[in-house]
Amino acid sequence: LYSSLARLLPVAWSYVVASRVSRRPRQDMDEELRKEKRRQWEEQQRQKATEQQEAASSTAAPSSSSSSSASAGYGSSSAPVAAQTAASSSSSSSQAQKAEASSAPAAGKLPNARRVHILPVGSSPIEDHRRLELLAPSLRSMRESKEPIKTGLFMTASNQEFVVVKADPDEALLVAETDYFVEGAAIQRFEKVQFICLWDFEHCKDGQDASALFNDYISPHFRKRNASGQACSVCTVGQVMKIEDLEFQVMAAEPTPPDIGIIDSNTMVFVDWDSTPEFSRIHIVPFQDTLPAAYEYQIFNDYLKPYLTRNRLMRFNVNDQFTYQGVQFKVVCCEPHGPARIGKNTTIYCEGVLHPSLRNLLPPELLEQLSNLPPGLQMLLLNTEALAGGYEERLMEVQEMLTRRRGMANDTIDRIGTTRWTEGTNDQEQCMVCLCDFEAGIEVRRLPCGHVFHASCIDEWLRRCTDCPICKTNVDRAVRQY
Repeated sequence: LYSSLARLLPVAWSYVVASRVSRRPRQDMDEELRKEKRRQWEEQQRQKATEQQEAASSTAAPSSSSSSSASAGYGSSSAPVAAQTAASSSSSSSQAQKAEASSAPAAGKLPNARRVHILPVGSSPIEDHRRLELLAPSLRSMRESKEPIKTGLFMTASNQEFVVVKADPDEALLVAETDYFVEGAAIQRFEKVQFICLWDFEHCKDGQDASALFNDYISPHFRKRNASGQACSVCTVGQVMKIEDLEFQVMAAEPTPPDIGIIDSNTMVFVDWDSTPEFSRIHIVPFQDTLPAAYEYQIFNDYLKPYLTRNRLMRFNVNDQFTYQGVQFKVVCCEPHGPARIGKNTTIYCEGVLHPSLRNLLPPELLEQLSNLPPGLQMLLLNTEALAGGYEERLMEVQEMLTRRRGMANDTIDRIGTTRWTEGTNDQEQCMVCLCDFEAGIEVRRLPCGHVFHASCIDEWLRRCTDCPICKTNVDRAVRQY
């Protein structure tokens, strides 16, 4: 054994030494590859930086001209700006170079524009299909120079002024894949605009004067957007915009239609607090058949509170319904009567559940038809509650009855005789359609089953249904005997 090991040890040692020697060139090769890759990466970075500087220098001339035109647009500030420019001409070039260097990375970070909607300003005789042809040179130039496009940007083509109504995203770079839309009526400049400051349970209405809203929010916001003179604010009636920590809604504007227009320095802007009252108490209850049965939940924290947080500006009224995460809710009562809004001082109740009735399940158009029927007829149609199940079939019957009207023809109804009501001739003292007592001498109709109704009430029923409202006997079969 010892002699065998003595023969094997030199061989094994020589293999280890040979393997180590053979690995040294491979390690040297890996190190050279890493250095080469790093050198290539550094070269790419330098090339990108050079391209960005060239793009920034190509857009420097338009930016300087735009700033001068903006200063000239405001008469009171144009002279000081010109004097300051003349006094600091020696240092302006170095500051411009620094601005270009700092703006180049920012421009590179802008996303690509997916969609852009451009419309002419004022009365435009240009047809829709020619607008894109006129705008094509300007758009191509902006794309090649990587000049950003944004919502509210003014553009001029063939002596016609255009405005970017909407850019997606709001500020982006034009690319070959950008979709352009130019259809629509020309944009008008609003003469008057009315804003209201919305409040909710997070931002409650305080006692400050409405003039503070204009001085602290509205005026600085639009002055900042319109300061350059190359962009404007495009608003629509009903639009909600967030300014600082408050939300404002455009309630009205002149001239209208259209409901979209431009707010500029000549627009008279009015602002006031929203006058919608606040609920002191409101009771919102879920429907039992929509509640989850497979897991535990808290109706307020898991459903009601998230919905109200997402819809902070919604107004509610009694009998309003809404659905969140599959659970249907209904406003059963509130103080004061709506429409009103939930505020910080509102107490919200959500105890109890509702069992859905046919009235809750019918669509609004059928509910309107149902409201035109006599009260007793409404009760007969909606007499099946969803407490024990099986209301789906009844719902289908009611929908078919209100829409298709598969009842009896008028000539068949006329074959049922009418009489004058006299007391003591029948045990039935009330019409079960209108729930009114019979009066002596009034015209009634007695069905083949023996039940008596007001002629006008039962005729309306039989035009929709062939069965007796009380015993469900087929009246049409009994009259025509088939």
